Amino acid sequence: MIENERTKLTANFMNAVASGSILVAIIGPLVGMALGTMPAQETWNIVGLSLLVIISAIVLHFLARRVLAGLKE
Repeated sequence: MIENERTKLTANFMNAVASGSILVAIIGPLVGMALGTMPAQETWNIVGLSLLVIISAIVLHFLARRVLAGLKE
């Protein structure tokens, strides 16, 4: 039972990191451009980096789901 709780906690942490990463990848560049604090860069650089972070977050989410698959009855 303790092992299940540790597994749930680990999966929850991984999913929280994935959610935060998506939030930063989407909202961060928008806020930077809106406030004018982002250095001038090619738009495709920003989009590419954001997509990379979003894909990494999706992979992390699926890894968290795989961790949850290890729960014991």
